[in-house]
Amino acid sequence: MKKINISVIMSEYDTKPEYLREAIHSILSQTFTDFEFIIIDDSGKSKVGKFVESYKDNRIRIIDNKKNRGFIYSLNKGLRQAKGVYIVRMDTDDIALPSRIEVLYDFIRNNPEYSVVGSRVVEFSEQGDTAVLGTAGEKTAKSIMRGEPLVHPSVIMLRDAVLQVGGYPNYKRAEDLALWCELLLNGSKMYVVGDTLLRYRVNRNDYGKRTIRHRKGEITARLHYYPKLGAGPLEYFRIGKSIVAGLLPVGLTRAYRNKFIVEMDRD
Repeated sequence: MKKINISVIMSEYDTKPEYLREAIHSILSQTFTDFEFIIIDDSGKSKVGKFVESYKDNRIRIIDNKKNRGFIYSLNKGLRQAKGVYIVRMDTDDIALPSRIEVLYDFIRNNPEYSVVGSRVVEFSEQGDTAVLGTAGEKTAKSIMRGEPLVHPSVIMLRDAVLQVGGYPNYKRAEDLALWCELLLNGSKMYVVGDTLLRYRVNRNDYGKRTIRHRKGEITARLHYYPKLGAGPLEYFRIGKSIVAGLLPVGLTRAYRNKFIVEMDRD
């Protein structure tokens, strides 16, 4: 049996068809072509199997949950069934730039001390490009706790390292933050390359998911992991900031973030 080095994992539930088609096409059009593409069908309306029939690409493998099990369950199922040494994450409404997998794979192979490698991303919406997210360099516990995480759908990960910590912890809308913390506690190292390799879609209605009701998983994860990672006053301030942000009106949160938090890359 041929060895597979890379498994791309994507969980699908009720994504707009035009977004889903763009996301799938961007993976199938990569300059690096030797991978399996696992799409977990979490029993939404799109009927993924029929949706991808037109591609006639034997790299695609559909995993059908039979019923809706949620994002975290789906990602962990994909992790367990993946055949690749490395896992490339992809979301159903993002667009991977053509060299994304090639650049990440070359870096992680040539720098085996890192278990997770991400990239910078272009945030965009229906109104156009809004920001460039991510800062290049190694990500330590302090940088993660201070709000410089890896952008989840930008990463490539060593599958064994993720499985060693039990996969994604069950913190809703904070499964990535919790995974980074688990990996750091287990001695893994993480890095963000300077290349911008993903277009990361954030539409206006996504800000409605940043209210306090939707931030419970994030706040709970921070309260659980920060003491274990040796958090200080600045790191605990980040928890208070998340709570305040969740209490603000959605429109104010969006305006504040666009003006003060996200820096546009004008190069």
